[in-house]
Amino acid sequence: MATPPIYDGAMATCEGFINSCQLYISAKPQEFPNPQIKITWVLGFMQTSMAQLFRDHFLLNEPDQIKLLYQDIYKAFSDPNKQATAIQEITTIKQGSQSSEEHVQLFKQSFMRSGYGEIAGIHEFKWSLNSPLLDKCMAIPKLPVTLDKWYDLVIWLDCQWRQAVAERKVFAVHGSGSTGAQTSTMQHTGQQQWQPPAQPTQRDPNTMQVDWNWGTFTCYNCRQSGHMARVCQNL
Repeated sequence: MATPPIYDGAMATCEGFINSCQLYISAKPQEFPNPQIKITWVLGFMQTSMAQLFRDHFLLNEPDQIKLLYQDIYKAFSDPNKQATAIQEITTIKQGSQSSEEHVQLFKQSFMRSGYGEIAGIHEFKWSLNSPLLDKCMAIPKLPVTLDKWYDLVIWLDCQWRQAVAERKVFAVHGSGSTGAQTSTMQHTGQQQWQPPAQPTQRDPNTMQVDWNWGTFTCYNCRQSGHMARVCQNL
């Protein structure tokens, strides 16, 4: 099928040009998957005289379909009062289980939409923090005076705390692992730990050793050995 002729804007050939375009598009729909391609194709034949002026004006003022779609979506689903919503968010947001970095990013978004000033922002940010973290911040001798400095302080303190917790866990694992390995080794080998031999008790050289030099009994009556005076028979 032949394509439509070049159209110059003449009144006599206007209807014929339109019919030719419609007929060609209907005959080959696979070449025109969307309306934008159809529009571009038809305008491509309007190249001279008044038709060219019409084409240029149309392209200059043609509404962007995707922009119209965005506008319709915005009207249907967007927040009609963004500032009021942001103020509600910034006054109710809490850190909870989030890290400081995550909480700061969420707070920044609400703060930018709220229209709050620096002082009000600092006030709301402090009360959005977890109580232990806020206590650490308030213990700083010289508190920040800008919201950005508050962000930096909170992130720094939170990172320190999380690092300390992680290190305690590592030390606990290493300690229990060392004790367990030692016990396991002893059980596996069936050996007991070596112990030094017991040292003999040191004797006091001044202590009387009565029984060391004890000899044969001597009788005080007869001066003979072998018996005591109380049983002496030589009286």
